[in-house]
Amino acid sequence: MASTETIKEFKSAQARAAAYGLIAHGFQCPDVDTLATLSDPLRWEDWPSVLEMADSQTRDPLESVRNRLIALTDASYAPHRELQERYDVLFGHAVRGACPAYEMEYGRNEIIRQASDLADLAGFYRAFGLEIAGDKNGRPDHISVECEFMSALCAKEAYAQAQGDKGNADICFDAERTFLRDHLARWLPAFARHVEEADADGFFGALARFADAFVKAECSYFDVHAGPATLELKTADPVLDTQISCGSADCGDDQNGERLVQLGGLDMLEGDNR
Repeated sequence: MASTETIKEFKSAQARAAAYGLIAHGFQCPDVDTLATLSDPLRWEDWPSVLEMADSQTRDPLESVRNRLIALTDASYAPHRELQERYDVLFGHAVRGACPAYEMEYGRNEIIRQASDLADLAGFYRAFGLEIAGDKNGRPDHISVECEFMSALCAKEAYAQAQGDKGNADICFDAERTFLRDHLARWLPAFARHVEEADADGFFGALARFADAFVKAECSYFDVHAGPATLELKTADPVLDTQISCGSADCGDDQNGERLVQLGGLDMLEGDNR
């Protein structure tokens, strides 16, 4: 029989996987299925209460996200079109929209450092059997990709906990901490600030507030320092900016996605072990 502590860790990992999954899916360029996916009642049954027990600061921002989803879903016209239009305004069809959604756009890094960081991201993904969908224009530093990777890690940790495999659970846990420290924690607070200011009353603003609260709770959980909300944007690269779209057939002229594939571990969240 699993110990009380193991069950607690299992439920926590599942809840964190769901939270990262919400952020990942929410910041992908919307399509006709986006609202149905995000609003699926099965995805909202248990994990919000588990998160709240861990950190009460996530409760109100998460409730705001859910309320915005309900309002959009209940709209009489095509709600996904409204979401797509707002996404275009905030994030554009390329790298440097009003609210850049790519890690390498934050901080005045040298080109060599940026290349090293992108390689580090790709190395993380490969180490856990994941890769970027799309061709050479897909970038591993998009907010949705990084959060989908963290969701996969948490799901893998939960699976290992359920199997009594402490060794693999510890490997996933350590990878989560390292990835949070080296990547998401560094730039997400600044990204969230840009989105909150630009979409204060909208779905993306609500999602940004939740993402900020959740990642700061993660930083406390892992004893990791969160980066400043005032982190500067790097100087724009006009050539690169015209080469990369948001990755949706419904958003921009390109269909080169920034989405990770082979996230089989996330199926747990929809099954009996949710």
